[in-house]
Amino acid sequence: MLDTKIFTFLKVAQHKNYTKAAAELNLTQPAVTQHIKKLEEYYGCNLIDINGKSVKLTEQGEVFYNYANFQIANEKQLINQIKKVETPIKIGATLSIADYYLPPYLSSYLGNNDELISVTVKNTQSIIEMLLNNELYCAFIEGIFDKSLFHFYEFHNTKFLPVARKGHPLEGSETTISEIHKYPLILREEGSGTREIYKNYLYQNNDSILSVSKVYEISSFGIIKKMLSSSDAISFMYEEVAKQEVEKGELCYLTIQNYSIQRPLYFVYPSNSLMKEKNELFYQKLMRMDSD
Repeated sequence: MLDTKIFTFLKVAQHKNYTKAAAELNLTQPAVTQHIKKLEEYYGCNLIDINGKSVKLTEQGEVFYNYANFQIANEKQLINQIKKVETPIKIGATLSIADYYLPPYLSSYLGNNDELISVTVKNTQSIIEMLLNNELYCAFIEGIFDKSLFHFYEFHNTKFLPVARKGHPLEGSETTISEIHKYPLILREEGSGTREIYKNYLYQNNDSILSVSKVYEISSFGIIKKMLSSSDAISFMYEEVAKQEVEKGELCYLTIQNYSIQRPLYFVYPSNSLMKEKNELFYQKLMRMDSD
């Protein structure tokens, strides 16, 4: 960081006037005079010659002026170099959010900000562990988590729906969970937010996954949707995840009696995080981009 007295000198040299330099720097004129005096004392020479109202650089002042401008150029180059190797904002995201909800936010953010970011995509349980181990600064997660451990914001709210192929035997009718259980169920792996949401729903209705005829465990939504489109299996996912295939007529949303799950998607970071200020600023900018 360059000495502020150097900037004062440059402004005096630029304006050839102490009063104008002081006004631009938001300093008093005595403070500007003091800065110049300190520089002259340090370098042991007169840098500025004042003759009446005339202010001009001495020969030594000309040399120092060139040096000061060179140092400012070096400072800017240093800052640019530091930015190129600075630690990125380490963000976590669950699969549903990373693939179907986060991209528009991040695209807008990256188009208007210079900060580097690094995004890790894992299931909710893994993301939470990484946050608590300081491997991530913040994250976008779904599902169930201990809210006492985190600062959190609800950045989106979405429906959690049963999905099947277009033309499925249960399409178009109001079915029951018992009927759903007769068909193969495709869920993501243990620790995923969507799996926990469905398990919790069954638990609240005195039921469990053990009632299902057959369970397939698939980590990829892309594979899950392809399997749904070519079988009578059923899966549960956020509305946006299947939206494109539903609009194309490949998949459909099923209707279950007394079933309604609306789930928030969260931006979170540990309550004791040393990166609180950076996380908050990142989230504010991200949401501002979306509202614009």
